[in-house]
Amino acid sequence: MYDQTPQYPPPPPQNSSEKGMAIASLVCGIISLVIPFVGIAVAIVGLILGVVAQKKLSMNGQPTGMAVAGIVLSIIALAITVLCVFLCYIPLWFASNEIISWSNW
Repeated sequence: MYDQTPQYPPPPPQNSSEKGMAIASLVCGIISLVIPFVGIAVAIVGLILGVVAQKKLSMNGQPTGMAVAGIVLSIIALAITVLCVFLCYIPLWFASNEIISWSNW
């Protein structure tokens, strides 16, 4: 009487490596804010992972929020680190040069 085959729902989307890269970018961005001296290398890795993940996710039509958050956190961490270098280490370098010039008296 009814010869229709049952309609099954589509399979759930598989977790792709792009989502993993976006999560890794977000984690690297958070770590780079928390640990300042290791943060430079971790922030650069997080920035690269975030940019690659954002491109791949946007090509597949998936949301890119975590990748963008990882990129933003990594950029903020790099900016804070560079600012700290200029505000802390460069005055120390000038002070050490001044002390060395006084020793020549």
